[in-house]
Amino acid sequence: MTRTAVVGWTAILATLTGYARAQEAQADWLDHEELAAGEVVVDFGSDERFRGYIRTAVLIDAAATHIWEIISDCPTAAEYVPTVQACDLQATERDGRAQIFRQRVKLAWYQPSFEHDFRLAYEPYNRIDVSHVSGPLNVLDGTWWLVPDENSGIILIYSLAIEPEFPVPDFILGRMLRGGIPVALTSVRDRAEAASAADPAL
Repeated sequence: MTRTAVVGWTAILATLTGYARAQEAQADWLDHEELAAGEVVVDFGSDERFRGYIRTAVLIDAAATHIWEIISDCPTAAEYVPTVQACDLQATERDGRAQIFRQRVKLAWYQPSFEHDFRLAYEPYNRIDVSHVSGPLNVLDGTWWLVPDENSGIILIYSLAIEPEFPVPDFILGRMLRGGIPVALTSVRDRAEAASAADPAL
């Protein structure tokens, strides 16, 4: 088999793998009527390993490229994620397929802010994986999925498991997840739809 054929089959396999993972992301917890009505679907799942676990989804009437530009641009996260104060690029890895960021976070008004480093691993325009690198977190494991909707647009799914290593009351952690994550998804939707509407190429 020629090198060109190997590269071709590798690309096909990557596409099929991405499609299979996207199908996995479309779990039974998704309420498509709520999505079509413009609501953010929220589910706390059944994974009892973490106090802090959530999965959310929103339907976005925009091109995947516009959504991707927003969720991969961590430095602008402070503009629409309530708990994020700053996010700065630290390193780029794997020829740009992964980046490490340092983020300053404040979980509650009466708690001090803290910094942590995390990695974003990219599979354009399919998924972004979030993983812990350093800082006062025992667990940080998340994924952004961009799943084409049957009718139109993109279903943006975000799952997150987070456990700080310092004491955080359950109600604070729950409030951060229940309140902050859906707000972030709504903001991503609004920004992506505005960018898509203003794009003369579409």
